[in-house]
Amino acid sequence: MIGVFNRLQHVVCEVGTCTWKASHTEHIMVVPGDPSLKNERHHIDVVLCERHDREFQETGLVGIVTAYGDTIAESGC
Repeated sequence: MIGVFNRLQHVVCEVGTCTWKASHTEHIMVVPGDPSLKNERHHIDVVLCERHDREFQETGLVGIVTAYGDTIAESGC
């Protein structure tokens, strides 16, 4: 768990269409939502609300689509 210090105030969770206030930052690997990049993997940081951070700790959120259309392939690195 990393606190959300380098983000703007009132930023919301970046999981799907979640609109809860973000409280954590986590590092994940995603499959890009752009079909032409479907065979690539990208490491990114996402901000999560408390509920999604708890789920991240339990399941890694693997298979969940982010607000940017990317699919979470793997958590942590």
